[in-house]
Amino acid sequence: MFGGGVQSKLKSFDMYRKLPSDLTEPTLSGAIVSIVSTLIMLILFISEFNGYLSVEENSEMFVDVAQGGQKIRVNLDIDFPQFPCDIFSLDVQDIMGSHSVNVEGDLVKTRLSSTGTYLEKIKQNTGGDHGHGGHGHGHGDVSLDLERVKKAFNDREGCKISGFMLVNKVPGNFHISSHAYGNYLQRIFQDARINTLDLSHVINHLSFGEENDLNRIKKTFQQGILQPLDHTKKIKPENLRTVGVTHQYYINVVPTTYKDLSNRKYHVYQFVANSNEMTTQHLPAVFFRYDLSPVTVQFSQTRESFLHFLVQVCAIIGGVFTVAGIIDSIVHRSVVHILKKAEMGKLS
Repeated sequence: MFGGGVQSKLKSFDMYRKLPSDLTEPTLSGAIVSIVSTLIMLILFISEFNGYLSVEENSEMFVDVAQGGQKIRVNLDIDFPQFPCDIFSLDVQDIMGSHSVNVEGDLVKTRLSSTGTYLEKIKQNTGGDHGHGGHGHGHGDVSLDLERVKKAFNDREGCKISGFMLVNKVPGNFHISSHAYGNYLQRIFQDARINTLDLSHVINHLSFGEENDLNRIKKTFQQGILQPLDHTKKIKPENLRTVGVTHQYYINVVPTTYKDLSNRKYHVYQFVANSNEMTTQHLPAVFFRYDLSPVTVQFSQTRESFLHFLVQVCAIIGGVFTVAGIIDSIVHRSVVHILKKAEMGKLS
C-alpha cells in the first residue's frame, strides 16, 4: 500500500517500539506486580461500571410559577371508628373567604362496624360551594334519618372517608366534623345519650398531587417527603370521653417537580406536618391547616454518559499499568543490585 520510504518514515513515529522476545525475560517480582495490578484494575473497573449503571438524584430550588394548575388534589383515606357516616361532614375553607360544605372531588364514605368491618359505601356529595364569606354550618335543608343515626351510635358504628378532593392553590384548611348537621346535633346527642363526638381517627393515607404520579415517584425516586402522616393514629383518652377533643394538623406544602431519565416531569407536593389536640366546649373537629411554600423543589435523575465511562476505564487501565511498571522497575533493580552485592560478598 505504501512504498518502502513512506513506511520507514511512518515507523519513525512509533511510540510503542518492540523488543525481540529473546531480549526479555520473566521475573518473579514482575509476575507478582502483574497479578496485583490486574486485580486492582478489575476492582476499579467494577466500581466504575456500577457507577455508570447507577442513577443519581440532584435537587434544585426555584420560585414557583404555578406549575400543576390552580387547584391542588388532596388524596384522603382516614378511618373514624367512633364517628358514624350519617353525620359526617367534610368542609374546606381558604384565605380567599370561600367555604365549601361537601367539596369538589370524588369522595366515598364507608360505614364501619364496631369490629372494623366495612359495611356500606356512601357517595359523598360534591360541589357544594357556599361562596365568599358563606359559613355553611347548620343548613336546615340537609336531610337526615334520625332513627338510623341513633342506631349507628348504639351499634358503635364508625366511618371511613376515602378518595380525593380539589382545593384552591392558596393557604386554607379542610376539616371533618358535623357542621352540616348542626340543627340536628342536640337531638342526636340526647337520643344517643352522648355529650359530644369522639373523633378518634387513623390516617391511612394523606398526600397532595395525582395519585398515579405519586405511585410512579415512589417506585423511581428515593428522595422526597410525600406521605409523612400515613399510619398516624389519634385515640381519645378514657378520661376525656365526656369532653370534646379537637385535633389540628399544621401542614407546610412544598410544590415539587420530579424529572426522570427520559425528561418526563411529575408535578406533586411534598409536605411536613405537626399536630396538637385541645379540649373544647364546642363541637369538636379534625382540622388540616395547610400553607403553601412559594419555592418549588425539583429532583432530577442523571446518569453518567458512556463517553465519560470510557474515559474513566482508559484512565484506570493506563494509570494502573504505568504505576505498576514503575514499581516493577524499582523492585527489579533493587533485587538485581542486592544479588550483585551478595555475589561480591559486600552484602554485610
